[in-house]
Amino acid sequence: MSAHFFVLTGGPGAGKTSLITELACRGFHTIPESGRAVIREEMASGGDAL
Repeated sequence: MSAHFFVLTGGPGAGKTSLITELACRGFHTIPESGRAVIREEMASGGDAL
């Protein structure tokens, strides 16, 4: 495994998830964008953190 890693940042709709998905399809090790989980949890619980 390479010692290099990259952090993707950007606003909503900037393409972070699309890029992560494409990199995973090309065989790169990726970790899902954490913001998606927060949004799912808030929507499921009726929370107001959005």
